[in-house]
Order: sequence, then structure tokens, then C-alpha cells
Amino acid sequence: MKNLRTVLVGVVLIPLVFATVTAAVNIDVPGRVTQGGIYVVTLSGDDTVMSARGIFARRNVHFNPTGVSGSFTGLLGVDLSASPEVRTLVVTVKKSNGITETLTRSITITRGDFSVQRLTMDEKWANKPDEATLKRIERETGVVTALYATETPRRLWSEAFMMPLIGGITGAFGLARYINGKPSSPHSGIDIAAVTGTPVVAANDGTVALVMDMYYSGLSLFIDHGQGLYTMYFHLSDVLVTGGESVKRGQAIARVGATGRVTGAHLHFGARLNYNKVNPAELMGKRID
Repeated sequence: MKNLRTVLVGVVLIPLVFATVTAAVNIDVPGRVTQGGIYVVTLSGDDTVMSARGIFARRNVHFNPTGVSGSFTGLLGVDLSASPEVRTLVVTVKKSNGITETLTRSITITRGDFSVQRLTMDEKWANKPDEATLKRIERETGVVTALYATETPRRLWSEAFMMPLIGGITGAFGLARYINGKPSSPHSGIDIAAVTGTPVVAANDGTVALVMDMYYSGLSLFIDHGQGLYTMYFHLSDVLVTGGESVKRGQAIARVGATGRVTGAHLHFGARLNYNKVNPAELMGKRID
């Protein structure tokens, strides 16, 4: 009896410890993506989720809060030249209780269905440039490469993207190009036909990051939309804004021209998302709030 009392007392004195239950964090992302594509990634959890940041194919995926507590969305870009293979999206979630949670999703990159375009141009555009021109191209490439590597922390846009110009598409994204029979770089934007002087508008809110006269792309304008998203406007005849200036969606920023390597007047409209060459047409209508 003495032993029984001892056991009972021991049982009564043992404190009860309950595990803290936290709600699961879910990621909604396509399992298959295509070269040059842009995809919305949605993260949902409870109100303890404070922030999230992703990495895919060594590039950032920036998440922004939506109007729903614990919900975030971001844009995932797939480079035009990305190898068709399985890659992993890694998302790090920070919670208000100090806990950091890492989530992973496997995503298969598939090859894009791109056509071939054959162009006939002045031989200067098909042959290797002279030494002075090569040095110019190298300088210009360095400036643009540094720009694309710069990611403004804050998203600068909120409304859906719009086309900068209404016109026929004369050069689709991803075209395998041959100039005078010689292979050239794949087409990393879309070409929109228009006569010289036609107004070009900003595809969305942002900041003018660079205005530069370049060998291949002619008079060029780059807009920073924040968080590694840039749009580009090439072969212009005139630019109506200056570096560092804030621009609004639909604001006139330039005029169509035929500068640089062209067969005629048109606008080359391009986009980069966290350094990835992506199809700007896929930005149209996308919202992440």
C-alpha cells in the first residue's frame, strides 16, 4: 500500500506538456514550366507567416503579401536558354514566433516551341565587327549585365501590365534567327511593327533605369519595375524621359524608330525577370495581389 501511494503521488506531480501545433504552409506552383515563361507562385499559411523568399535555378523569386492574412504571391521566371530538366524551387518562410520553415517543390523545365526566322540585312550586321566596335559592344554588355543584376527591393507596380504599342507582331519571342544565312542569338523579345515616330508607352509603373545608344539595339530605354523585373524598349528614334525618372503605366516614354540592327522601323519589346530572359507577352494581364 505504501508503494501504491508513492506511485500515485508521482503520477499526480508529473506536469502535462502539449506540443504547439502550427498550421501548414502551402505552395501552389506549376509542376511543369517552359523556357521563357513567367509563372505566378502562391504561398498560403496562417497569420504567423511574416515573409517568404524563393530561389529557383539560382535566381530569386520575390514574394509580396496579398490582402489575405498569411498569403503571398510572387513571379517565377524561366530563362529562354534554361536547360530542359528538373529543378527545385526552395522557399524560405519566416514566422512571427521566430521559426523559419523551408519548403521545396520539384519543377520540370520543358523546351519551348520556337520557330525559325531568316533575315537579309547589310553584311555589317552578319559579319564579325571590327576591334573598336567589339570593345564598344563589350562596354555596353557590361553596363546592361550590371543593371539586370540589380534588384530594387520594393515592387514598384500594382496594376496589370499593358502592351507598350498596338501593332502587328513581326518577330515572336524565342525565334531561332539566321542573318544572311548565319546563325544569330535567339530573339529575346517581341517585335511590334509601327512607323517611325509612333508613341511608345510604359508597360507599367517603374523607374527609368537606363537610356543608352547601343550598337545592336540602337537607342534603348530600360525601365525598372522593382524586385528584378525590367522591361526594355529598343530601336527608338526618340526618348521622352530621363534616367531616374518615375514613370506611370500608359505614360508616353519614347517614339518608334529604326536605330541599331534593324530591317525597318519597329519596337523591340523585351523583359528580364531576376536576370532571366522571359517573354514580355506573358506579363500581360498578370496580377500578384
